Amino acid sequence: MRDILPQLAGWWAESRPFALATLVDAAGSTPFPVGTAMAVDGAGAALGAISGGCVDADVAATAQEVLRDGRPVLRRYGSAGPASGPFDVGLTCGGTVTVWIEPVPPDSAWWLPVLAMAVEAGRPAAHAIRLRDAGSRHLVVLPDGGREGSLGAGEVDRDAEAAVRSLLPEGGTAVLGSGPQPDVFVAAHASPPQLAIVTWTPVAGPLARIGGELGYRPIVLEHRPVFAAQARDAGVEVLPGLPQTGLRTLRGEGTLDRRSAVVVLTHDARVDVPALLEAAEAGVGYLGAIGSAATVRDRSGRLRDAGLDEAGLSAIHSPIGLPLGGRAPAEVATAIAAQLVAVRVSPRHPGPRRAVGSGC
Repeated sequence: MRDILPQLAGWWAESRPFALATLVDAAGSTPFPVGTAMAVDGAGAALGAISGGCVDADVAATAQEVLRDGRPVLRRYGSAGPASGPFDVGLTCGGTVTVWIEPVPPDSAWWLPVLAMAVEAGRPAAHAIRLRDAGSRHLVVLPDGGREGSLGAGEVDRDAEAAVRSLLPEGGTAVLGSGPQPDVFVAAHASPPQLAIVTWTPVAGPLARIGGELGYRPIVLEHRPVFAAQARDAGVEVLPGLPQTGLRTLRGEGTLDRRSAVVVLTHDARVDVPALLEAAEAGVGYLGAIGSAATVRDRSGRLRDAGLDEAGLSAIHSPIGLPLGGRAPAEVATAIAAQLVAVRVSPRHPGPRRAVGSGC
């Protein structure tokens, strides 16, 4: 839902009634993760998708029915196997998804702007939906102890709040209840993880854009005023000053953690080594540094001399990026982003290493 929240808030501000379909459970092979959402208004305009095509038309049709009669429904879609008819509804990938489809009338969708404002501001927020009542019930939980709305019963509210508070630091979803039909769906939206880009180079711009699409909050650490100005002109947040000092500042603010990524683009040991040491000490989830094989050898020796052990050295992706073969800045940025995703999804299998995009 996070991806379409800004547009949903716009629909709410326009007092446009719509139905919201939320993927609340999945089994087997499915196209999108639990928590994915799709909205459909009375005219048939849609935002998002549940399956990328397999069942979306039926979800849209059901959403319009829900809008007309005002009653939410829980719809389960299974596999569309070889024996299915040409227009049977189901997932061709063989999995099963459960979708909660509910009307969102503007006069009672109080939870939507609350959630949207928190997420837009980069603050953690969580949302719980009761899936068993004839009418929709919602609960929004904020990390400062705030709670708005109710799922209809004190015990249910307490269980849902406990579940979402455990998920808030890193985000995630959960289904509460037993039996064939879930009782409560909860989705926690963590604050965006930091993507710290050390120095502004031609690769930094496309990397910041791709990183934003991947859900990161890009920030450039730049000690050279002329390049800091270039980054700002490109609309990227900048933390001026020496990169290692900026990384230390982010650590102190609590925004540099195991969900974060640090990408060092300088290939100048005077900047790289202090920044890499600071990022390694922070224990970030992804740490990469650009450079040729010769640069990597020299830099590794300097890092050893500075006290970084072999485990710390092996955690640095350098040469950086998956070996896609490209050399243009956008191609190098794509290779770095691809490796970042590979590490985030499966840290033990980041793909083969080979120098990309830098001859120095």
